[in-house]
Amino acid sequence: MPRWAFGYWQSKERYATQYELLEVVAEFRRRKIPIDVVVQDWMYWGKYGWNALKFDESTHPDPSLMTTEAHRMGVKVIVSVWSNFGVSTDVVKELRPHLVPGSLNYDPSSPEGRRAYWELVDQRILSRGFDGLWLDASEPEFFKPTGGDRGTYTFYTGLRDSVLKAGRGSRYVNAYPLLHTSGVYEGWKSKYSTRPVVLTRSAYLGQNRTGAIVWSGDIHHDWGVLKAQVQAGINFSFIYPYWTTDTGGFFSGDPADESYREIFLRWLAWSVFCPVMRVHGTSYPKEPWRFGKDEEIVKSLIELRYRFLPYIYTAAWEVTKGTPMMRPLAADFQDEEVLDVDDQYMFGPSLMVSPITFPGGRREVYIPRGKWYDFWTWEEVEGGKSVEVEVPLDRIPLHVRGGSVLPLGRPIEGADLEQDPLELRLYGEGSSSSELYEDEGDGLGYEKGEYQVVPITRSEGELRLSDAIGNLRREHTFRILVGGRVWTELRYVGREIRVEVQ
Repeated sequence: MPRWAFGYWQSKERYATQYELLEVVAEFRRRKIPIDVVVQDWMYWGKYGWNALKFDESTHPDPSLMTTEAHRMGVKVIVSVWSNFGVSTDVVKELRPHLVPGSLNYDPSSPEGRRAYWELVDQRILSRGFDGLWLDASEPEFFKPTGGDRGTYTFYTGLRDSVLKAGRGSRYVNAYPLLHTSGVYEGWKSKYSTRPVVLTRSAYLGQNRTGAIVWSGDIHHDWGVLKAQVQAGINFSFIYPYWTTDTGGFFSGDPADESYREIFLRWLAWSVFCPVMRVHGTSYPKEPWRFGKDEEIVKSLIELRYRFLPYIYTAAWEVTKGTPMMRPLAADFQDEEVLDVDDQYMFGPSLMVSPITFPGGRREVYIPRGKWYDFWTWEEVEGGKSVEVEVPLDRIPLHVRGGSVLPLGRPIEGADLEQDPLELRLYGEGSSSSELYEDEGDGLGYEKGEYQVVPITRSEGELRLSDAIGNLRREHTFRILVGGRVWTELRYVGREIRVEVQ
């Protein structure tokens, strides 16, 4: 995905007007809180009928101006579209030859159906300057053309009883989201030089090749759900790499309520270390300033995400090569004990994350065998045992594998996201090899080698940054940290550097 998709996403159900959406973006900028993505959720079509692929002028008089103004403030805009259409809409008439028989849903099982859907979405929505698509209800939610404009809702059972272009609905029902996202991915790649960004509610095996993000649906906000989300994310992301939740729960609590603020902050801290960091929900808005005295904690956690972007973007490069970003401990360690650990995981090559999923500030963390280091304190921890850690609300238990070199951006200052000088944090002794990956941040040049990989090697007290790989050249100042202190600074221009580190 483009680099901006790994930044912070702000969403809610829903920003009712283009003015409200732009005011939220402006408020982020006024308060100097980092943000990359804002989301326009459903019902923007208003008088034109369900999913008309058209904006009601009474609430969105100029969608192109909305996206232009958001871009001027440095923020991308994602918009939701559905796979079904109201009976009274113009678009349902245009798609009639491509509808599933007896329904208001289009049939993505044929190349013609996928192409027809893509062309309408592109012409009517993306052409207004939107940067990505939210393909909501991609199971799909299934509607029969009876009753009102939206028809009769049957979830997916109606699709099972239908006949698609590809064959019996009962045979292909589970593959609907794969076919749906594939059509958008193929259409996007055929027209645009930017990378496709698609958020969707459901998936099918193989859908990861489209790079789509899957979120876990309309969940509640209690502690038990948070624990289950952690477990679900670890399992799901091991096969399907880009995954996210409605941080704080879709059915939100009230940010004015202290007990809800606690669960939200713990959820947000975990989201920093999910493939995609996204806040969404209904009933109550959840922008950072809604949390009163805890706004600064919310801001600090968002800033932490941006500090980790060099590491996260490198981990995304590993995803492209086949290694999941978020994976169970058993994928990396052979300790028998890790098989029983269902709420800790590796995030990238070096970082172990242990979310807080219950009230209070303490939890037990299992440390796999070997030497590990507390990210916050640099304290060395001997593995092969469980330890109890105390964690304030602005933190999450993080442990770094001994011998690792962890690349981070410099501390964020307000909305200034310039990352140089980059930090290279060295943890303990030992030999290791890792990489720092960069490209232009968007576009398809990386497919042709337009990127830079800096090979990083540690051995016998020496740190080596080898000659850069790839056709892109980026110069950096690297600040080398050992034991929490700056050891030295290096200027890297793509040529090998060696330095002794004690």
